[in-house]
Amino acid sequence: MPFVISQIKNKVGQASSFIDEAFDVDQTLKFQLILQISIDGILIAVNEKAKNKYIALEHYTFQNAYDFDALTILIDEVIKDSKLFKYKYGSVSCSIVNNLSTLIPNPLFEEDRKKTYLQFNASLQGNEFISGDEIKNLDAKNVFALSLSLKTKLDHLFGNITYHHFSSSLIDRLILQNKNQTAKKLYVHVQLTHFEAVVIQGKNLLFYNTFNHHSAEDFIYYLLFVCEQLQLNPSSTELIFLGEIEKNSAIYSIAQKYISNIKFGERDDDGADYSYQLQTLPKHFYFTLFNSYLA
Repeated sequence: MPFVISQIKNKVGQASSFIDEAFDVDQTLKFQLILQISIDGILIAVNEKAKNKYIALEHYTFQNAYDFDALTILIDEVIKDSKLFKYKYGSVSCSIVNNLSTLIPNPLFEEDRKKTYLQFNASLQGNEFISGDEIKNLDAKNVFALSLSLKTKLDHLFGNITYHHFSSSLIDRLILQNKNQTAKKLYVHVQLTHFEAVVIQGKNLLFYNTFNHHSAEDFIYYLLFVCEQLQLNPSSTELIFLGEIEKNSAIYSIAQKYISNIKFGERDDDGADYSYQLQTLPKHFYFTLFNSYLA
């Protein structure tokens, strides 16, 4: 797939860009901007809301960004380079990628205890913005935190922005895809320095966790650990890859040595259309971005 290499102050690295001719800079108030931000990079997509059509995508990777507070400077550099980021949009949705989230069943959820819920599972600095997503297919809330400095930066850029956790759309979509199934399935959403393992059986979420990885050996260690803990037989369990992973990757190759049944997942389009350039992307790529909350 085509990539454009752009070094911006040695911090913003490789970027891919797919922009359809339907992207009219004079019509952006009719479009929705969709962001997905992590310390590894930023994904930027544009949806033409009247047609529910994705017409643009940019992908930037960040180098040596160790926390979300550092991203405010990098976002300034992305704005200078991006052909999408600088305009005003009818609505903006931002998904945060971090491990500061926890699931709370709706019957147990109390709005004023969100910070307390998070503190059981995450180490907070004390200056985070705390919010929550409704996961309709799970009857639960996903409580999450994001950097207050990052939120302040994005609020200044976009007055009409809403925030979500990327795992909310991941979990909700996978449960929806499996609601009529009975077998346990192991989904792995691969990202640059971490991956999410999700085990679904029908409408039930059996397991969700994030693991850091710096090598294929790290990856397979944690994956087999999940299989052992959940008593999933690597010879019969279906492993479904999501995210920007291809068959020639080291992660896929090492997984083949231990897991017999491997396939790539597909996003549910839900009536969404994609520009001809985006249609060339594998359907497991950018799974959480294209399944993000649309305002």
